[in-house]
Parts: sequence; C-alpha cells; structure tokens
Amino acid sequence: MKPERDEISGQETTGHEWNGIKELNTPMPKAFHIWLWLSIAVSVLLWILYPSFPFIKSYAGGILGYSSRIAVTDDVAAGRAQRSEAFAPFETMSVDELAADPGLRDAYEDEIAVLYRDNCSACHGRNATGQTGFPNLTDDQWLWSGTPEEIEYTLQVGINSTHNDTRIAEMPAIGKDQWLEKGEIADVIDHVLLLSRQDHDPDAAARGAALFADNCASCHGDDGMGGLENGAPNLTDATWIYGGDRQSLHDTVNNGRAGVMPHWSDRLTEAEIRKLTLYIWWAGQDDGDS
Repeated sequence: MKPERDEISGQETTGHEWNGIKELNTPMPKAFHIWLWLSIAVSVLLWILYPSFPFIKSYAGGILGYSSRIAVTDDVAAGRAQRSEAFAPFETMSVDELAADPGLRDAYEDEIAVLYRDNCSACHGRNATGQTGFPNLTDDQWLWSGTPEEIEYTLQVGINSTHNDTRIAEMPAIGKDQWLEKGEIADVIDHVLLLSRQDHDPDAAARGAALFADNCASCHGDDGMGGLENGAPNLTDATWIYGGDRQSLHDTVNNGRAGVMPHWSDRLTEAEIRKLTLYIWWAGQDDGDS
C-alpha cells in the first residue's frame, strides 16, 4: 500500500488505520538518537573498564581491575580498624582497669548497648532485667559473684556450655530421681518458704529442716544463702530465676534445673567480651550498691 500524506501535519502515514485513526510515520527526534548513541558509547566504555561479560569459570575483569568483593572486604577491614581505634581502651586494658575508669561509661555505654542487644537481650531482656529462666543482671544477686573479673570469666566459658572450662550449675531432679518422697518434698518446700520469709506451714518447715540439711545444704549452705563457688542461688531473698512460689518451687525440686548460657570466647573477641562485661557491671551499679 502506497503511503499517503496526512493533510493536517503533512507527514506521511504508515498505511495503518484503526477506527479511522491513521498512524503517522514521524521520525524520532534527533535528541533521542544522540542520547541512544551516547548511552551505547558509555556502556561500551564501562564494559571495558569494569567486570562485564561472563566466561565459563570467570568473567572479564575490566582494565581497572575493580572487584566489588574486594571493595566490601576492604570496607569491612577499615570499619574494624576504625572500631579498634575508637575502642582502644578495651583492646589493651584489663577489665579491672576498665572498671576503675569512671569516664568510660558515658563515653561507651550507648555503643556497647548495641553489642548487648545483639547477643544477650533475647534471654536477659533489653534492659538486662531478665525473665523466667534467665537471671536479672541489674541486681546484686549473682551465682558466681558480680565482680568484673568473674563476669568476664562467665562470659568466656559459659554455664553448662560446651566449653572445657564451663561453669557447672545443676539442680538435681530430687522428685523424679526419687531422692525424696512426695511428702518429704513438700516439707522441704515449706522450709524454703520459711527461709525466704513467705507463708508456710511451721510444722512442715520444721520437718523439712533436717531434710534440707541432708540433701540441699551441701550446695545452698546450712543457712540457704547459696554459694558463689558452685552457682547455687540464695534461697533467703526474693530473687528467683524460676519463681519462688510454692508451685514453682515444687517444679524445681521435682524436675530439677540446668540452665545454659553459651560461652562467648568462640564467638566474640576478647575486647568485645570486655565491653559486655563492663556493660553488665555498669547495669548493676544503678541501685547504688556494688
């Protein structure tokens, strides 16, 4: 079909018509042609300078030798170097020396809080106040002392973890293992309720005292105040990891407890462990006690 010329625009048509509308054969603007060829030229230049075409086992590296993998690796290394410089005291000073510097908390606490949230808050809570099964880190009740040195060691080796030197803390299943009868367990629980100044049956507590001395005092002490050497908690205060009411105590005595804290020496650097140590120690200073 011979193209005709549109009467209004003067342009030739393509010969196509839809519902009386004829398509004009209008050439593309010159600016578009210029932009297209510039784009092609830039693309060719980038193909030459940077990695582009894939080969069977590699790719064209480009004459600049650029690698995004290397660039990211360099950036990560630079970031680590910058953090090491920014946290220089934690790289070179002992945890006791760090704890003795009152200015470190204001300078570093906010940054270290990110490290705590990433590694510890899932169990101990965002504010380190703990939850059922995980101890409060802001009070003065510690299973292995709350000195910076002891906190650091606990972070390094963990509790009931796979580390060769892990701290061990396990409450045996006195009921399930049939150490005591049900009635005897009930008496021991009343004695523990007495120790913690809760409502109890005096007669049952009196009977439970001898049972406690024979079965519990070796870890918790004759007075029930626990021991920092073996991780046995103090039974005379109001601080409980698994609950101190009668039912919770029954569950603990009957089924036993063996909480696990992972060791961080394989996951965090020595400096990062010192940071967490100080962060946890700082959290326990806010009540005015040491």
